[in-house]
Amino acid sequence: MRHALDVLAAADLATIERVMSSPGTDVPAEFFVAVRDTLVHRRATDVLASAMGSLATAVDPATARAVQATENVWRQIDTEFGLLSSSEVGGLLGARGANRTYAADLRKRGELLGAQRKNAYVYPGFQFDHNAGAVRPWVTRLLELADEQKRSAADVVMWMMAPTTYFDGDRPVDHVGDTERLLSVASRSWGIVW
Repeated sequence: MRHALDVLAAADLATIERVMSSPGTDVPAEFFVAVRDTLVHRRATDVLASAMGSLATAVDPATARAVQATENVWRQIDTEFGLLSSSEVGGLLGARGANRTYAADLRKRGELLGAQRKNAYVYPGFQFDHNAGAVRPWVTRLLELADEQKRSAADVVMWMMAPTTYFDGDRPVDHVGDTERLLSVASRSWGIVW
């Protein structure tokens, strides 16, 4: 069984899913889920162990949990709203072709929320009015507020996804259509000094 898992771990999960779900294959869905979860767990464990082993100092459990929680939020954003590439932003906003520099120029001018992730900038989809092909009106002002409070773009993204009592337990991202309230909440929550 261990050898079978090693062989499967080397295979692409999408390929395994396609084979197991193809017509004529009588494999219960629960079996595929169990195999996939086992493979994901093994890959994650191997990658994390390797990364942590390459560090000169030990990583405390709280730090490891915080890093994983942040990664989970990035994945949630990608699933729920999309993390657009520079080319995708250019296309959405009507730049000629899929002009990658268009998004970078807007980001550098403080008109677009972009954060570096895996050696590239990504742009959370929640900041766009996809029907109008435009950046939502609150983005520039929110980035100005963030700059005043010394918050990074990644901090802004994480704040947008975090439930807050200012929105009765909702996330700021759940109120992207209410510019004034969103900016007011950001100003009040970021301006607190303890």
